[in-house]
Amino acid sequence: MGHSLKEEFKLHKDLSVEGADFLADLEKSIAQDLWQSAGGHWSRDSIQKFREIAMQKLASEVHGPSREEFQKAWISIIREFHQNQWGEQRLLKKEKKIETKEDKIFWELFSYIWILLQATLVTKTAVFYFGIKSAEDDTAEGRIYLFLAIAFSVISLSVFAYRKSRKKKDL
Repeated sequence: MGHSLKEEFKLHKDLSVEGADFLADLEKSIAQDLWQSAGGHWSRDSIQKFREIAMQKLASEVHGPSREEFQKAWISIIREFHQNQWGEQRLLKKEKKIETKEDKIFWELFSYIWILLQATLVTKTAVFYFGIKSAEDDTAEGRIYLFLAIAFSVISLSVFAYRKSRKKKDL
């Protein structure tokens, strides 16, 4: 987001102390008052435009410095927004969230944790189970299952290592 509501309001009109308090409270509820209660999904650009237009209209409709004047003007702005959404259209699907550096780090670590769990719990349990079964019964079927469990472990770890090595080259 660009500016805070106070900064956006000050671009159009001077701000009283009570008005500043009102805008500080409004910063927490503007989303619910306008675009969230209208339903649907909105683009980041639309949301920024709603904030700018709302402050422009609030600056033009407020006629006094009191909190009551700000509240009265804000109610009329909410009403106007819900009548026409200021020309913006809802999105059919929610916009994809921009992946942050923290998100990338999380998913990178998650892949290592997942392969660790897979290697230690799932694969080792299968190898132990089929190994014990093969040792007890000594049938061809038991040896095949044991071989498949070991092959799965080796192949999944190899695929993981190959993917990670290719990712490093791409960066």
